[in-house]
Amino acid sequence: MLISVKQCVMEKKRYFGLDAVRVLALCLLLWLHFLLRNGFYSKPVNNVPMILAAAGRVIFMCCIPLFLMLTGYLKCQKPWNGSYYRSLLPILISWVLISPICMCYKIFVSEVEMTAYEWVVEFFNFKMANYSWYIEMYIGLILVSPFLNIAWTQMKTKKKHQAMVLSFMLLTFLPSAVNGIAWDGETKLNVIPNYWSSLYFFTYYLIGCYIRTWQPRVKKRLAIPAAILIALMFALINCVTGGAQKNFYSGYNISYGHPGTAAIAVLLFLSVYQLRCRNRFISGTMAAVSNVALEMYLISCVFDQTIYRYQKGYGAEEYLWRGILACGLVFLLSFLSGWAIHWLSTHLSTGLTNCVKTMKSYTICREKQNNNGNE
Repeated sequence: MLISVKQCVMEKKRYFGLDAVRVLALCLLLWLHFLLRNGFYSKPVNNVPMILAAAGRVIFMCCIPLFLMLTGYLKCQKPWNGSYYRSLLPILISWVLISPICMCYKIFVSEVEMTAYEWVVEFFNFKMANYSWYIEMYIGLILVSPFLNIAWTQMKTKKKHQAMVLSFMLLTFLPSAVNGIAWDGETKLNVIPNYWSSLYFFTYYLIGCYIRTWQPRVKKRLAIPAAILIALMFALINCVTGGAQKNFYSGYNISYGHPGTAAIAVLLFLSVYQLRCRNRFISGTMAAVSNVALEMYLISCVFDQTIYRYQKGYGAEEYLWRGILACGLVFLLSFLSGWAIHWLSTHLSTGLTNCVKTMKSYTICREKQNNNGNE
């Protein structure tokens, strides 16, 4: 999950593969934002470099699905108690700390002019930090997921679990796959009702539950090429449907809640989640990045806007080496600042939790004293 998890749910030790999934998802996210801020979507997909970039974009779209599947993997067997909801506290504190940093950047660097009231509205609308929509979604996921977990544990057979996952896939994935087709070349029809399609994050959560419960395996030498081929297929479809001079969005493209994205994300997850590493430096580095992934994600918008404002106007053939340099720099700066924010939010959440426990203990003690006095 994008939210850092210090221990695996079943055993009190880290799993390298789960950290690797989280770090992979974070890297894909940075690459996706690189395309967003460097003119990719305004260019026609009509040559080999742009087709390869479009295929990369399909793979980069798996970032959020990977985070959500990891959430389901880690949360599905966690007991439903107060600590389940208290896990939100450090996340919210990190968001609260990062939001004013983003506000200051917008005021003093981007020269955004807004009243104090408008900034307050921006904060509570989860827009002050550009990428904090994820926090808004995650709050709801944590509130609902215990009930999904109860339903999941009651279905004790593999067939019932498959039926539950398939039902959610049909509700949330199928509409975006079919309704995105322009049947007459221009008009897109809602052939399948898409009312539930925005709840794709529940589907990925349940896929994570399924992987945790049944521990499926894939052969990496087949899964990785299969993921690349799926990405190339959708890139070619986008090229054909978009026309020679139209931009990426003019053609058939896929988003988070699409079967193509889900297929690639599952293949990537299954290829990585059971990895083991005996090298302490590598595993320690992976764990360090994994722990601050949330803060890196939220604060990266500041570095995106700073670095990419100087990187526009080049061709698709330069996306690879420019992306490596730019995303590497954003990664490093986000890690350094994210680590500091994570350290502060962890201590603040621990302090608040201890204060609440102390107040509860004091209240219970006073009640006992009063009861003894009355006797």
